[in-house]
Amino acid sequence: MKSKKIEAYTMMEVAIAMLLAAVCMSICYTAYSMIGDYFQTFQKRNASAEEVLTMRRTMEKDISKGRYLIRTAEGINIPGDSLNITYKFADSAILRKAEGLRTDSFHVSPVEASFLFEGREALELDTVDQISFKLKMEKQRMIPVTVGKMYSAHDLFN
Repeated sequence: MKSKKIEAYTMMEVAIAMLLAAVCMSICYTAYSMIGDYFQTFQKRNASAEEVLTMRRTMEKDISKGRYLIRTAEGINIPGDSLNITYKFADSAILRKAEGLRTDSFHVSPVEASFLFEGREALELDTVDQISFKLKMEKQRMIPVTVGKMYSAHDLFN
């Protein structure tokens, strides 16, 4: 009786195939984690940009609806016909408080805030027509923000 030879891979061939598979899996895992890190950084930067834009849009809308901008010790007060809104410039956030409603927090760091009326620094309880400040972002990046209110003679003398 003749012994039949079974065709199979040698141990060396199997070991080389396993080594190549391990190398391919490690390359794929490294690429996957790098792309995940890039995406996480992109999401974080996108979220901070959205926070800045939302804060600016909200502040501009409140200012346009308000009658005056009044300087306070911590920020500005915007009295309106139906709603009184206060913005407080804290170290790590800008807080927006509307009477009878919840307080909104914009998680940005305002620095170098200046409150002006006709180009001069406004004192506490003075009318303000321009607010300028910088937002301190990650990696010491600064974003300048300037919002203003146009008054008519009728607004200022009533």
